[in-house]
Amino acid sequence: MTSATFAPISPVTVVDAMRSEMAELGELLWAAKPPMQLLETVAGIEKLRSLMDAVELKVIEEIEATDAAKVDGWASTKDFVTAITGGHRGSGASAVRLAHAVATDRGRVGEELANGRISRAQAQVIVTTIDGLPTRAGLREAAEEAMIEAAHTRDATELANAGKYLIARLDPDGDERKTEQQLAREERAAHLSRHLSITADGVGGVRIKGRATIEDAAIIKTALFPLAAPEPSDPGACGGHPGDRSSDCAGASGCAHDGRDPRDHGARFVDALVEGCRRLLATNAVPDSHGAPARLTLTMAYTDLVEEIGTATLDTGETVCASTVRRLACDADLIPMVLGSHGEILDVGRLNRLVTTVIWIALVVRDRHCTFPGCRRPSIACDAHHITHWLDGGSTSLDNLALLCRTHHMMIHNTPWQIRLNLIDKRPEFIPPLRLDPEQKPIRNRRPRE
Repeated sequence: MTSATFAPISPVTVVDAMRSEMAELGELLWAAKPPMQLLETVAGIEKLRSLMDAVELKVIEEIEATDAAKVDGWASTKDFVTAITGGHRGSGASAVRLAHAVATDRGRVGEELANGRISRAQAQVIVTTIDGLPTRAGLREAAEEAMIEAAHTRDATELANAGKYLIARLDPDGDERKTEQQLAREERAAHLSRHLSITADGVGGVRIKGRATIEDAAIIKTALFPLAAPEPSDPGACGGHPGDRSSDCAGASGCAHDGRDPRDHGARFVDALVEGCRRLLATNAVPDSHGAPARLTLTMAYTDLVEEIGTATLDTGETVCASTVRRLACDADLIPMVLGSHGEILDVGRLNRLVTTVIWIALVVRDRHCTFPGCRRPSIACDAHHITHWLDGGSTSLDNLALLCRTHHMMIHNTPWQIRLNLIDKRPEFIPPLRLDPEQKPIRNRRPRE
């Protein structure tokens, strides 16, 4: 008996077939279906979703391991995943971490997800909980099984609470975990996984999260503690009467006007961090950025600034109110940016190859971030790319420049991708290679779902 051979099936073909079948379900008259069938359909879809999530995580892990995203011009796997899923900023990074976890130490979680017994949200909670436990032999494996069992009867919120209880029971003070971090292996792991992120919280502020080694933390605390010391004043110096909580305080909320610093420890530490950075900038010790000292750059209408209305846009893309701008202007250099001019100041033509400070600021105001479709690398991580190379006669002017992060700057120089300015609005647009688009239609935003 000879064994049969089958032509390999493309995963994309399988996914397309599933989409077609699911599309047919969307055309059904659900009002004519009995209640139990409706309930069973939703339950079945959720099991299918878990299986698809498990498969997707395996593929994401392989993309990360092989740098496959860079083949299509993405700077990183997390950027690709964020774009393809249409998720929040940071969602791609979370998916990459989860994919690595279920492919390595948390294999049991991956099995439960693939079998449809837990959801992706529950899998994320389990992995996060286990990461917070000591690495003592057998402890994490036992905790993983306990969390998986709990996931069969609890939703993600309840499971997260169970995880907190588990950590409190197994390592209530975190002492064992701290002890482990003193070992050379853990210190190296902490060093390799160090990070700092500043992300918008959606309600007018930002969240600062990070991880560092014990040594790093000691240096940071040593620098911040003197700046974070309480700042008492004379009672009533804030403008209110001591002991009177009813009157408005010219200082911080909750002052009570008794002269004590109303800020709690956390608020003082944030203020210390900002003040430390402010002093660092004032010393000119920060490396130059594009030929000039690092500066905070913002854009708003002059009349709005004078009348304290409207908002200003930072070079990072966030917005701040007019009163904040006026406060910043009290102790910062103002660099006026006149928009809509004919470029007399901005155009230095063939006299200079390097981008001047004024042109760089104008470029940031126009482009905000890396202009390659789908990339949002901030301007501080970008280069000023000459669309027509300076050696080929291109001028150093706003009409011949575009912001590109280092990855996409290299790609534009080394691949068939092309860049040009739109003739109407003078903003960068990109022409993809023939293999990606035979018609080579100019694009600005990548739509990976199409």
